[in-house]
Amino acid sequence: MPTTPAPFRRVPVAAVVLAAVVVALAVWLIAVPAAGVTAEVEAADGTTSAVGPAPVAAVAALAVLLAWPVRAACARARKGPAVLAWRLTCGTVLLVSLVGPLGATTASGTLLLAVLHVAVAVVVVVGLDPRRSPRARVRQ
Repeated sequence: MPTTPAPFRRVPVAAVVLAAVVVALAVWLIAVPAAGVTAEVEAADGTTSAVGPAPVAAVAALAVLLAWPVRAACARARKGPAVLAWRLTCGTVLLVSLVGPLGATTASGTLLLAVLHVAVAVVVVVGLDPRRSPRARVRQ
C-alpha cells in the first residue's frame, strides 16, 4: 500500500525567531563562558569588539525576519520548484555570510562565528521551509 507523505506542519514565524535565538545563544554559551573561546571581531579600522549574547540574539532574530519575505515569495511562486529555490537561496546567503567570521581575532573565534552562522541557517531553512507557509502550494 503506497503511503502519502505527511503534510508539513505550519510553524509560526515567531516560533522560528525564538528557535534561532535559543540555538544561537546555546552555541555562544557553550563556546564563550563554558569553553573560554574569545569571541571578538576586528573592524576595518583595527578596533576590536566583543561578540556578546545581545548581538548574537539580535542577529539570529534579524536573519529569520529577513528570510521571512523570501520564504513567502518562494511559497507563492507558481513556476519552478519552490523548495529548491528556497534552499539554493539559503545556501547562497549562508556562503556569503561566512565571510563575516573571517574577521574574528582568533581561530577559535572564527570557528565559533562560523558555527553560529550554520546553526542559525539550519533553523531558518527548516523552520521557514516554504511547505510550512500558510499559503503553501508548493511543488517540490
